[in-house]
Amino acid sequence: MGIIQFLKTMSIKNKIRLISILPLVFVVILSFYININIYQKVSQLKDMKELTNLSIKISSLLHETQKERGLSASFIVSNDIKFKESLETQRKLTDENLKEFTKTIENLNTTSYPKNSEILITNVLKEITNLQKIRRDVNDLKIETSKVLNFYTNINSMLLDFIALTTTKVEREEDTRALIAYYNFLMAKERTGIERAIGSNTFAAKKFSSGIYEKYTGLVYEQQMFIEGFLKYVSEKNKIFYKEKINQPVINEVKDMSKNLLSYGENRDVNFETDPTIWFSKMTEKINILKQIEDHISTDMIESIEAYSSNQTNFMYFLVLVSIFLIIIIVNLVIFFNSNISKAISKIYTGIEQFMKYLNREINELEYIDFDARGELGKLATMVNLNIDRINGDLEKDLLCVGEATITLDKFEKGYYSCRVNSKAANPQVQTLAKTINRMLNTQQKINKDILKVLSEYSNYNYTNIINSQNIYGELKELVDGINHLGEAITSMLVENKDNAIILQNGSVQLSKNVNQLNKASNEAAARLEETAAAVEEITSNIIQSTHNVSMMAKNANELNESVIDGEKLAEQTVSSMEEINTQVNLINDAISIIDQIAFQTNILSLNAAVEAATAGVAGKGFAVVAQEVRNLASRSAEAAHDIKNLVSNATLKANEGKKIAATMIDGYHNISQNISNTINLIKDVSSGANEQKVAMEQISDAINSLDKQTQVNANIANQTNDISSQTSVLANNIVISVNTKEFRGK
Repeated sequence: MGIIQFLKTMSIKNKIRLISILPLVFVVILSFYININIYQKVSQLKDMKELTNLSIKISSLLHETQKERGLSASFIVSNDIKFKESLETQRKLTDENLKEFTKTIENLNTTSYPKNSEILITNVLKEITNLQKIRRDVNDLKIETSKVLNFYTNINSMLLDFIALTTTKVEREEDTRALIAYYNFLMAKERTGIERAIGSNTFAAKKFSSGIYEKYTGLVYEQQMFIEGFLKYVSEKNKIFYKEKINQPVINEVKDMSKNLLSYGENRDVNFETDPTIWFSKMTEKINILKQIEDHISTDMIESIEAYSSNQTNFMYFLVLVSIFLIIIIVNLVIFFNSNISKAISKIYTGIEQFMKYLNREINELEYIDFDARGELGKLATMVNLNIDRINGDLEKDLLCVGEATITLDKFEKGYYSCRVNSKAANPQVQTLAKTINRMLNTQQKINKDILKVLSEYSNYNYTNIINSQNIYGELKELVDGINHLGEAITSMLVENKDNAIILQNGSVQLSKNVNQLNKASNEAAARLEETAAAVEEITSNIIQSTHNVSMMAKNANELNESVIDGEKLAEQTVSSMEEINTQVNLINDAISIIDQIAFQTNILSLNAAVEAATAGVAGKGFAVVAQEVRNLASRSAEAAHDIKNLVSNATLKANEGKKIAATMIDGYHNISQNISNTINLIKDVSSGANEQKVAMEQISDAINSLDKQTQVNANIANQTNDISSQTSVLANNIVISVNTKEFRGK
């Protein structure tokens, strides 16, 4: 439904374009379809040509593998006596054809293969990888003849199956028949090759191996069957060529030798005296003749496919050119007809447009539609031209009435309601419009009078009257109701103002009393706060002085602590000096002991000398004197040493006493230092507490000062509030008096 609605609402030009485009699209699609079919057929012929070339390569490979198969079998049977040189030559030919086959496979797109044929090619390539091993086993005579025959036969069978599958890619009957004939001929030729190998083995062995005779007769029968199939499907031209080639003497010679082999069925004692090399040579000549026939058939197929492909390609190009030519002609016709119809529609549209402008007085002159074509568009143009003159008279009257109505509405817009539309229009709708405008003006004029009357009373403070809104509708009714609601709102406001003024009047009296009490209380609080602030300032001053004194005490305590520390250091130095003196005294005691020992020894020596002098008699008198003096010196030295020792002992005692006194002083200084440290800590605690009290008192002082200022502000505000309450009382009295002077409901 949406598409149908869209097509219905399309413009005429677009409908014509759509109708014109549809055949063009049809022709384009049809041409595209035909050309695609021809192109696909040409592509298929191209694939068929490639497959045919591949089949020819396969047939060439088959021909060589058939010969290699026969020579290999003969080589094994002859025990490396015969066929050796021929086998080596044949293997080279096989390798060359195998290389051509592989190259063709690599260049051929796999999409061109018949269905299920890619597996055959894969298997063939896989089997070919074993060819060299088979050849080595043949050279070494390590393989049986049957395995060699099966290997080559298996490869040839898969290649022939691939050729058979190519018939599924052909659409033309002629090509199909040619491929079937070609396939039958190759199958017959393959059987001929197997026959050659079996015959070579049989003639070499002078007898048939077990089961080989039955296989040989089957091969002969299959050859006849495939040749009959070949003659059934081959063209007359190729059939004539076949018959000409097959009627040669070597063919009859092979038949005679074959009859000798077939006679084994009737006579098991038949003698096979034929030389196997002669049999192989004659059969090879026969196979070469078959190869010539095969080449002729394949060449004919290629030529036929190429000719047909060329014809189809030319036909495709012809169709493309014809399609392009037809599309160009159709496009030009579509453009011509669309342009012609579009111009006609444009002329009619332009004529109607300028006619409407004339009706709307946008232009003063009207031109007839210049269009003399036949058909519906021509009739439409003629009808428009006939109606141009007929509506001119009525249009003048309507325009006059509309103009007067416009002037009337313009005055109405400016606020004049006494003007009316007096002209008569030819158009009944225009006349109805004029009457409606006059009726609207009458109604609006009456309502305006009522509104002005009520508003005049409102301006004189009389809000008791309202406007009657009966038979009034729409926005005008909203205006009337709004004025009535305004009177009611003002009345309600006046009643409320009066009530509020009375309440305000009563409240202002009570407010004045409360403000007076607040003013008195604020002044008393301010006076007390001033006294409290003075007392707090004095306390703060005392705390500050105490804090200063504590700081001085802390300073003095620190200085005393430093002096004690210095005295302790001096006492320690005194102890150190006493210890050094004690050390020196000990050294002196040691020296005195040495002197004492020296005096003792000297005295002993002087005694010995006196003894010796007494013994010497007169000669020793002088020496005795000396000895006596020495003993005197020794005695005096001993006495002096004893005196010094006593003095040193006293000094040592005094030094030890001084050391003890210094140690006692150190302990005293240490206790004094500890007590001073404790005193300093207490002073610091007192100082910290004093500082905290100072800060707290300063905060209290600031708070009291701030409270004092706020109290003074409150006192000022209370005074101002007292003045305001007085003014409010006066204002409330004035509102009551003013409201009582106005007239309203509920007064």
